[in-house]
Amino acid sequence: MSHLTRLVAAVATALSLLGGASAQTPKKRDLVIWGIAVGPETKGQVAVIREFQRRHPEINVRVLSMGAGNMDPQKLLTSIVGNVAPDVINQDRFSISDWASRGAFQSMDAYLERDKNDPLAPKPEQYYPAPWEEATYEGKIYGIPTGADDRILVWNKKIFDEGADKLRQAGLDPNRAPRTWTEVLKYGRALTEWNTDGSLKRAGFMPNFGNSWLYMYGFQNNAEFMSADRRKCTIQSPEAEEAMRFMIAGYDLLMKETKIEDALQYMKDGTGPLATSKKSGYERAKAFESGFLGKENDAFVTGKVAMKVDGSWILNDISRYAPQTQIKGDPAPVPDDRYNRVGRFADEKDRFITWIGGYCLAIPRGAKNPDGAWEYIKFATSTEARMIDAKAQRDWERIRGRSYIPGVSASREANEAIHPKFKPADPKFAAVLGTYVDMMPLGR
Repeated sequence: MSHLTRLVAAVATALSLLGGASAQTPKKRDLVIWGIAVGPETKGQVAVIREFQRRHPEINVRVLSMGAGNMDPQKLLTSIVGNVAPDVINQDRFSISDWASRGAFQSMDAYLERDKNDPLAPKPEQYYPAPWEEATYEGKIYGIPTGADDRILVWNKKIFDEGADKLRQAGLDPNRAPRTWTEVLKYGRALTEWNTDGSLKRAGFMPNFGNSWLYMYGFQNNAEFMSADRRKCTIQSPEAEEAMRFMIAGYDLLMKETKIEDALQYMKDGTGPLATSKKSGYERAKAFESGFLGKENDAFVTGKVAMKVDGSWILNDISRYAPQTQIKGDPAPVPDDRYNRVGRFADEKDRFITWIGGYCLAIPRGAKNPDGAWEYIKFATSTEARMIDAKAQRDWERIRGRSYIPGVSASREANEAIHPKFKPADPKFAAVLGTYVDMMPLGR
C-alpha cells in the first residue's frame, strides 16, 4: 500500500470515528423560560440558572424577561395557541386557576408523585398553605410557588413620639401600634396634620396607601371574593361591604371637618353624616399622593405618612436610602370583634390576618421540553437553590456597598434556613422582617 493510500485510509477512519462519536453525543435541548428578570440587580436569580445549567449540561437555558412575572395575557395565549409556548413561565399565582380552567397550563401532579422521594422535589408541607393552595385548581397543582409578599402595618416611631401628647389625649398609647380598625382610625386621625388652607400636611393613615386594598381588609373580615369552586365572584357580601366602609371612614378622616365619632358610626353600620356626605376624603388623599416621590424621598420615610399597610419588599429600599428611619412593624389592625374574639369571630383561631401575593413557576400547555421544565422548577424552588440565590445576591450587594435584606419565600422551610443566616445587621430591620415572616402562616 502506498504512503498516499495509507494516509487516505487513516483520515477516512478518523472521520468515521468522529462521525460515530458525534452521532452518539446527545444534542442539547433548549429550555425556554419566560418572565424571569435577569440582570445586574438579580444576581441571585442568575446564580441559580447558572448552577442548574452546570448540573444539566444537556439543557440549554434561554431566558426571556417577557414582562418579568406580569405576562401579557394575549401574548401568552397566542403562544399557546400557536404552539410556540415557553417551557417554563413565571406567573402571578392569583391567575393560575383562571389559566388552568382554560387548559392553558399543565398539571404537575404526575411529576410530584414520580419524584416524591427526590430531596429537591417540592412538597406541600414545606410551604405555607395560602401560596400552595393559590397555585392549585380542582385539587391539582399547576404551579410551584417562589416568593411571597405578605403585608403588615409599618409605622414611624419618630412620628408617634412627636405626636405622643395628641395620642394620649385621644386615649391612645404612643408606644405601640394600633391593633383594631377602631384604633387605627383613631391613631390616624390624631397623627394627621393640615396646612392652613385645609390641605394635608401629614396623613396619619390612608387605607390604600402602601399595598393593602380591599383584599386585605376583606380577608380580615372573613369576606370571600370567589365561590368555593372559583367560578363566581362573591364580592357583594356584608363582610366585604363592612370592609369597604372601614376604608371610606379612614379616608374621610383625612378631611379636617370629619368627626371621629361620625367615622366610627359609618364604619359600624353605614349610617350618620358620612352616609349622605358629598365630600370625599379619598379625592384629597389622591391629591396629596400626587406629590409623593420614591427612595430617599418616600412619603413614609420623610414623615408625610405616619403608618401604612405594605409588603415586605419595601425593606430593601428603606434600608438603602433612609436607614435612619425609625421603622416598626406589627400585624395590620383587624376588625374589633375579630381582635376581641366576640360575635361571629368568637371561635376564630387566628386573631390577625394578612394577605399574601407572589409568583410561581408553571409549565404551559404545548411546552416543547416539559421534562426539562420540571427539572428546572424542581431545582429552582428547592431550599438549596433559594440559599444559592440569597448568598449570591447578598455578596453582590456587599460589593456595591449596599445592605441586603432577604425576601420572604413561599416556602416555610426556605425561610427557616435563609433568614437566620442572612438576617439584617440593623436590629430594627431584622425585627420588622421577622414580623413579616411570622405572619406568613396567617396569610390568605
